[in-house]
Amino acid sequence: MLKSNKRKLVSALLLALVLLMSTLAGCGNTAEEPKSTAQSADSTSTSEQKSDSQQESTDSKSSSEGETREITDMAGRTVTIPSTINKVFSTDPITAIYLYTTSPDKLLGWNYELNKSERKYVLPEYQDIPSFGMGDSVNYEAVIEAQPDIALTVTKINDASIADADKLSERLGVPVVMVNNDMKAAPEVYRFLGDLLSVEDHAEALAGYAEKTFADIEAANIPEDKKVTVYYGNGKDSLETAPKGSGHAQILDLVGAINVADLESEDGSRIQVSLEQVLAWNPQYIVVNGEAKQDLTGNDAAESLKSNPDFADIQAVQDGNVFGAPKAPFSWVDRPTGPNRIIGLRWLAAKLYPEYYTYDIDEEVKEYYDLFYHMELTEEQLQELYND
Repeated sequence: MLKSNKRKLVSALLLALVLLMSTLAGCGNTAEEPKSTAQSADSTSTSEQKSDSQQESTDSKSSSEGETREITDMAGRTVTIPSTINKVFSTDPITAIYLYTTSPDKLLGWNYELNKSERKYVLPEYQDIPSFGMGDSVNYEAVIEAQPDIALTVTKINDASIADADKLSERLGVPVVMVNNDMKAAPEVYRFLGDLLSVEDHAEALAGYAEKTFADIEAANIPEDKKVTVYYGNGKDSLETAPKGSGHAQILDLVGAINVADLESEDGSRIQVSLEQVLAWNPQYIVVNGEAKQDLTGNDAAESLKSNPDFADIQAVQDGNVFGAPKAPFSWVDRPTGPNRIIGLRWLAAKLYPEYYTYDIDEEVKEYYDLFYHMELTEEQLQELYND
């Protein structure tokens, strides 16, 4: 009986041990591992989603911040502009020339239809871009439809022009950036445009050429007793002139010429004079611009004046010092009063004071046209240019 009880006890202990081992094994093989793996995967997914979300937020913020930037224009106005500018509306011909010389691909259009002479010295792809008009004839509906990024105006900086720029911005629905139209400010203007349009290297080359031109002219320092008298004539009969000190006569003042038209002009624009007045002035040199609207070149106007007996007694005519200003694609002296006059400054200085300016004007013209008008002149084109 004792043995039987003993065997039963051993059997019970063995059974208990087996049950215990089974329980322990079951505990060690629960869903804890799969649960841990799922939690890890969920955690990783959440982390990745959070990271992606943060990256999208950063990218969005970066993109948003890159869409616009603030600049201070040459009128001292704070203007918010697109960070990338692809199309610019020019408010006038001077502005269009600045744009064409700096970054032609951003020029939305001209302000008038280019004539035959102008087209010859403008790259083919820009000869037939739209013309939006100027002054009171601007087609604002067409400008808005063309969707410029900004409008640019090169003008005299004053309260009136600032008010006009603000009104234009409201009308077009785009920022209007103002730039100084003083000829001597050309280097500063080009550097400003280089930053504005993201073409710093080319703009710096233009600024450098302008800067060197002004420096060379100033360095000559023409003595007062060597300065010559000059009459500048415009129009079909060459009897429209630019008064001394006016923006239209700035090239004469800079080159050290004595402008015989020392007259008052209320708005500083060109004025009409009489033949008798020119005869009384009796200038040593005459420079004529012709009339683009009638396809009258400066050279044609000069030949007409020299053959006109009414002008025969003027010293400039007698000495053979009557010159027609080249005007292709834009006049070297005036009309418009833009950076087109920078090469005119060198040309006129060499004409009036050859003993003080000994540079090769042909080479200067070629360099200017290459830099500013994106065109390498042939010898044939150069000679044709002088006759336009």
